Amino acid sequence: MVHGLCANELELKRLANDLCEGGFSVVIPQIDGYSFGTPTKPWYAWVDQVLLQIQRLQKRFKSVSLIGLSMGAVISMVIAQRLRIPLATLILLSPSIAYDGWSIPWYNFFLKFPSWFPFISKYQMKESYPFGVKNEEMRRSIISSLKTNQISDAGALELSYESIKQGYFLIQEARKNIQLIYSPVLIIHSVDDEIVHVRNAEWLFRNISSSSKEIIYLGDSYHMITIDNEFDIVNRHTVDFLKKSVNAYFDEPVFETQFPISTRNRRKLAKVQAELFQLV
Repeated sequence: MVHGLCANELELKRLANDLCEGGFSVVIPQIDGYSFGTPTKPWYAWVDQVLLQIQRLQKRFKSVSLIGLSMGAVISMVIAQRLRIPLATLILLSPSIAYDGWSIPWYNFFLKFPSWFPFISKYQMKESYPFGVKNEEMRRSIISSLKTNQISDAGALELSYESIKQGYFLIQEARKNIQLIYSPVLIIHSVDDEIVHVRNAEWLFRNISSSSKEIIYLGDSYHMITIDNEFDIVNRHTVDFLKKSVNAYFDEPVFETQFPISTRNRRKLAKVQAELFQLV
């Protein structure tokens, strides 16, 4: 699993838990020069680190799948384009192959200017309302975490010019070779994503070469779909698609493929059952 730009595993912890309960081994790597708290490195250094990790996993496991969130989805696309041994599954969550959502500042185009442009190298894009989520309770939690730790479930407090610039280069690489993706692909994207317009996910769906591909639209979330109102839906479809794809990869029923009950809903169900037991 690959988290978003300048973020960490907090963005993916709920989904990771449900994947583990579904029978999968999960790895969320720390990527030097990409993850929170590390000085920015060129985009190809991000790709090389994840590619090496995937190749190591392919030697240990019979199948390896890749899940990417936001810019992590773009890294995942480039990995899928380069691997000699195909992935069992590729999951793209809010893939950031453009910055054209309704919350992106009008002056965003300045970020494409070269670093010698006056003052541009000192630019910092600060995390701001709505902080990637529609859920107000989660938004309050994010704001509190950002004030205290400079990092939250939705990512870092700010992104540097250099990080964003390298992200643009990565996007260009992913878009240029989009037809080299043949693994089964699931794309999940909110129709109200404030960072990346949903038309980009639809462009991906049309141009990826995979014979097995699905796109799922969310209607009550913003960009950070792994922690927003519909995270249960994201988790359920991700686990189910992974199981179906792994079964197809081995051409045998390794997993049962009915929708799993998420951790959150399992707790609710247990609580209801306990209350009913007390009534009896």
